[in-house]
Amino acid sequence: MHAAPDLELLVCAVDHQGLRYGGEVAAVLKQDDRAAYPKTAAGLAAAGVDAVLIQHEFGIYGGPDGAWITSFAAELASAGVPYLVTLHTVPGTPSRAQTGVLQQLCRRAAAVTVFTPTARRLAAAAGIGVDHFATIPHGAPATLRSPRHRARAAIRPEVAAALETVENATVVSTFGLVSVNKGLETAIAAVCDLARDLPDLRYLIAGATHPEVVHRHGEGYRQSLRELVEELGATDRIQFLDFYLTEAEVAAVLARSTAFLTPYRSRDQISSGALTYALAAGCPVVSTSFFYAQDMLAGGAGLLAEPGDAQAYTEALRRMLTDHGHRSLAADAAWAAGAELVWPVVARQIADAIRAAAADEARQSSPVVVPYQR
Repeated sequence: MHAAPDLELLVCAVDHQGLRYGGEVAAVLKQDDRAAYPKTAAGLAAAGVDAVLIQHEFGIYGGPDGAWITSFAAELASAGVPYLVTLHTVPGTPSRAQTGVLQQLCRRAAAVTVFTPTARRLAAAAGIGVDHFATIPHGAPATLRSPRHRARAAIRPEVAAALETVENATVVSTFGLVSVNKGLETAIAAVCDLARDLPDLRYLIAGATHPEVVHRHGEGYRQSLRELVEELGATDRIQFLDFYLTEAEVAAVLARSTAFLTPYRSRDQISSGALTYALAAGCPVVSTSFFYAQDMLAGGAGLLAEPGDAQAYTEALRRMLTDHGHRSLAADAAWAAGAELVWPVVARQIADAIRAAAADEARQSSPVVVPYQR
């Protein structure tokens, strides 16, 4: 870890597919095996790790509302291994079960980190009380800050071809795992509504369907989007790249984009890696007004519309694309915000939190394990 060379980083993979992992994975936690949670934690403690950083998101861990992760945390605490929790989701109106999971998980944590002030406020409202609370940004690759004239050697032919077809167009884009909560039909409708005034407007939608969505519902949502595009007669202006983009490909798409679109349906969402990446690349954003977007765009890096208000979203996109002065200011604000979001900056803050949590037992090159789902 270049930002903290004194820390040795190991990974505990959360797995439900029986995948094989590389040497950086020190342990594998079987998602659907309840007994594996305390057993895996005990194994980490026996291996002598000095701290564990738990990345928490509803849906990653087994049990009702992911409750089994609490036994993992309890075992660590019993073994005297300090753990930290990063909350990727804090619902605005959590269920009683969700609140109970979060409270139990965080009660004995050495520190709890969230991405934004709003997330911290929601956590406090949910009764998550710890001595050490920190707001640390989501983070994005530093390569997104490099000059916009990027070599395409690391880009697959399909991506290069898609970018070539929009070489002389006004491009808006969305990337990330596709699921119904992304609200992509709102952005598709907006692009089609603006086509009469902006005939060169093109929309790139990139990303695989979320694996949990595929597992439970198949590709129905993606197919519905394709059918909508055909119904609107927009197959010549909306392109789908139906696979997960590499870091270099994300950089290339964002470099070519006039604006980035996040038309998410839920106001409660408190994180978005895709929106973070767009800001790191200095790309203005047109978003629905979910919690994370409110916080991240407060400095002027984009425009907001109420979730579910398709007309307002269309008008926000129209302003971003046609008001060149406003778009220039938004791009400047995005670039400035992005400077604080790159991984080296964020990693230093996380490393400080880990060191503080493990201060009583800190050793040179101390192992740190991060539960992670592939």
